[in-house]
Amino acid sequence: MTTIQRSLDSISKWVFSSSGVGRDATYTLISLFLLVYIQFTVTLSVAQFSTLSLIIVFCRFWDAINDPMMGTIIENTKSRFGKFKPWIIVGAVTNSITIIALFWLRPEGWAFVAFFGVAYLLWGMTFTMNDISWWSMIPALTSDAKTRDQLMTLVAFFANAGAFIVAGLVPVFTTGNAVEAYRITGLIVALGFILSQTAVLIFVKENRGPQVKKDKLSFLDMFRIVSKNKQLLWSVVSVFLLYLLGAIINSLGMTFFYFEFGYDGSAMSTFIIFYAVGSLVGTMAYPLLTKKYNRAQLLRGAIYMMTLGYLVMFLTGYLPFIPHSIWSFCAGGLIIFTAQAVMYLIILVQLTNTIEYEQYLTGDRNEAILFSLRPLTAKASGAVQQGLVSLILIVSGIYSLSNRIATLEQQNVGVNADISGAANAIIEQATPAMLLMLRGGITLVPMLLAWLTYFLIKKKYFINEEAYEVILKELKMREEDPDHFDTTAINEKMTNRQN
Repeated sequence: MTTIQRSLDSISKWVFSSSGVGRDATYTLISLFLLVYIQFTVTLSVAQFSTLSLIIVFCRFWDAINDPMMGTIIENTKSRFGKFKPWIIVGAVTNSITIIALFWLRPEGWAFVAFFGVAYLLWGMTFTMNDISWWSMIPALTSDAKTRDQLMTLVAFFANAGAFIVAGLVPVFTTGNAVEAYRITGLIVALGFILSQTAVLIFVKENRGPQVKKDKLSFLDMFRIVSKNKQLLWSVVSVFLLYLLGAIINSLGMTFFYFEFGYDGSAMSTFIIFYAVGSLVGTMAYPLLTKKYNRAQLLRGAIYMMTLGYLVMFLTGYLPFIPHSIWSFCAGGLIIFTAQAVMYLIILVQLTNTIEYEQYLTGDRNEAILFSLRPLTAKASGAVQQGLVSLILIVSGIYSLSNRIATLEQQNVGVNADISGAANAIIEQATPAMLLMLRGGITLVPMLLAWLTYFLIKKKYFINEEAYEVILKELKMREEDPDHFDTTAINEKMTNRQN
């Protein structure tokens, strides 16, 4: 059965892509700032905070497993709005209600831990409803390759816009009156999420012509494919490590800058600007760099740059030629995020190339595995990141100090007094050892993960440009002669590499 092709109308293209602002603003608020909100506005014991952190770890692992389950439910949905739109809007509304509850309902002690466990689990499951259906709708909007590339470019632009708007503005507006500020921010973001997804429901037209039916990919299918395709396995591990090292600096960032520059969110906002610039420069430079260097050379250059950036951040203030200032940290961050963007694109290309490698080995293609493995890997890395960040905060003693600031914020609800002086007095009680551990957590730990990623790729991944050309040549020969099946060239290459 053939797929009916039609052009994507302008309204659908712009409404759908711009709806990513509301989605990613919502996700960024929770992924970057929910733990900060709890840390600096809710008074919990170490045992209660540790339990809460374990709940987040569990929920994120469950969310990763829940993705393919939700995909099956969506695939079997039948309604007059199609199979995607009902879950897009239901997910947005229920997720927004959960966000409002997370920032507006404030029980105390263990009651908060219990409430948070339920609310956070619901947040993950409801966002998955929207997330899987929203991304799955893209192939239904157009089957034209050029139009789809244009749509994906717009989707990426608006998604980054939503993420960076929240990441840049929240630190400025929530410091000093955090309880009320997070309530207002949560309400605005939740309403924006609902409005953006309602626009998709009303204005976006999808292609409901006959589609080619493809086999569904179950969780067990993914496990089977990954376990057999070793190049895919190492690529997935590399993506996991890269997501993990990026998530650590994001989640510890606000606490780090509070303790380096005082209880003021402007330092974090400034750093976010350099984060965005570095990511943009690295992404734009990658196509130009690939014309002159191969992926192995680019990967080596990227790891050297990231190491330099992490060392600049770690040594800021300890060496006379790297003064303790926000600009020194931003310079290090700019180097890190530029190189990290290049490294991310290299690993994505490697991950994509394993699809042809599987076809080369077995004759089967499973493009859908990319759509399932990337979010699953991101959420699994988020679970590990949560555990590492909580461990750093607790072991360093930083959490005990931020907990006292949380008491100040709670006492300031409805008062709107300037508590920066009292908060800074608490921050000044941090010992050099505590600050060093926090700084090492945000720099040395990601740097070690970056080097682990580099060595893993160097030792285990062999589908370089030359090997990929061999694979494509063999696949082309099979198109001309279906009985042709020769894998000796790559098998020899793999054997030589292992030896």
